[in-house]
Amino acid sequence: MSNAPQNVPLSVSIGQIPLTLFFRENGLLEKASARYSAFHYASEQGFPVYLDPEKDFRPGAGFDFSLHGATLRLEPSAARISGVQSEYTVDSLLRVLLSMILLPRRGFLLHAATVEREGQAHIFMGHSGAGKSTVAGLSPAGAPLTDEISLLRCEAGGWRAHGTPFWGEFRSGDRNCSLPVAGIYALVQAPENRLEKISPREALRGLLANVLFFAGNRASREQLLGIASECAQALPFYRFHFKRDSSFWEVLP
Repeated sequence: MSNAPQNVPLSVSIGQIPLTLFFRENGLLEKASARYSAFHYASEQGFPVYLDPEKDFRPGAGFDFSLHGATLRLEPSAARISGVQSEYTVDSLLRVLLSMILLPRRGFLLHAATVEREGQAHIFMGHSGAGKSTVAGLSPAGAPLTDEISLLRCEAGGWRAHGTPFWGEFRSGDRNCSLPVAGIYALVQAPENRLEKISPREALRGLLANVLFFAGNRASREQLLGIASECAQALPFYRFHFKRDSSFWEVLP
């Protein structure tokens, strides 16, 4: 008897975007369910994502992206992932998928750690090695929302940061919540803690250098540029020179 279920659903909500993942392999379903346990969603009416371990992807219209032998195709009414063999590949391709789904929702994914302080989100952006996991690890227990990939959306009340399950070296505890954004900081490791306010133009350059984005078409690039420009104009941005100890909190506004 086959161990493979037929399109068993797992519903999650990330950044208040409901997704229903349909699995055909029990082991992968169990691992993904554990990985996204804090982001489970009660309804099965989320945007459907069909995962198949077989590499039987057929040519068609839509956005395609390949990684580790698996291929993601985003269509208007569903997404399909073919050839997926591990929960880590699922995790990576979900980031790609969300980067596209967020565009019409005025949002994006950012290489950044998000930490709560007094009910607000402080976002520390930078590429690998900049200090994102260090900042999260030096923050008070329970404060980090994520140490690797942050999700930002412009909503009715302004810009908010959402917790994500996309963590790096420091597992944040998977806080599935959203907070108003207090500020965004471009990380620079230094012998002393110092904040330097930067202009919206420079803030936009920093955002674009750290946004996760995979589409090559002009319309999507222009849409992202417009959203990032809004963010750069609306929020305070800083270049943050920081020491690798918890004293950095003393200089934050």
